[in-house]
Amino acid sequence: MSYARSAGLISFYEGTGTDQQGHRLTEILAWGDRELEVSHNYIQTLFPLPEESGFQGGVPVVDQRVFEAFRTRDDLRENLLKSFKRILAFYGLALDEDDDGGAVVNKGPNYNSNPKVWNQPMDHNHLRITRIIRSLRVLGLEDEAVAFYATLVANSRRSSSRSREYWRRAAFRSLNIRPNDEYVDDHDLSVGETFLRNYELDKAKSEEQEGEDEDVDEPETEEVVEAGKETPFKDEADNRPRKKARV
Repeated sequence: MSYARSAGLISFYEGTGTDQQGHRLTEILAWGDRELEVSHNYIQTLFPLPEESGFQGGVPVVDQRVFEAFRTRDDLRENLLKSFKRILAFYGLALDEDDDGGAVVNKGPNYNSNPKVWNQPMDHNHLRITRIIRSLRVLGLEDEAVAFYATLVANSRRSSSRSREYWRRAAFRSLNIRPNDEYVDDHDLSVGETFLRNYELDKAKSEEQEGEDEDVDEPETEEVVEAGKETPFKDEADNRPRKKARV
């Protein structure tokens, strides 16, 4: 991916650039549901992926520079969150928080009147949803992505098992693996973009180290008793010979 395409994606989410059709982020977010449904050339920039689009050539994809920018800049993630909230409303859903401040996706105020295209056996929005979940995770909104997936699974009984499997892969596979990669383990780190493989390797090492730190017991300290003072909670029974336990 060229530097220009990478910079274009960042500037789009900064609010200073446009997509390939000349639309700014604020313009797309102001579209009505009808325009979001019938337009097919905005979703690739609104929710970019590390892979080239199979439907629209030349769109910017997430490279290491974009990946690091979104994961270190609050402003980019905040604008991505705006995109997510808008697309949720398009699907009749809404982003909320649970009692602990975690992300949850609930039914939105327009849920009953919404066509709920994600709950149909076949619909082009199923591919969009796979893209959205993966894009959110790659760009640093993993909790929101998983919350979206959880709500879809709980409420989309009419959608195909294939669509639900793609959504699962997008939500839980290692970031270096595409949802449409077949015959690979969900955590195979031998495939995919190098920067995503390195990210997953570093993440695994960090989690392993945290686990080791939790397993380390605090060193025991010997109790020092000053002369003439009794040890707290000590009684005569402490000096009695202990009986061997019966086996």
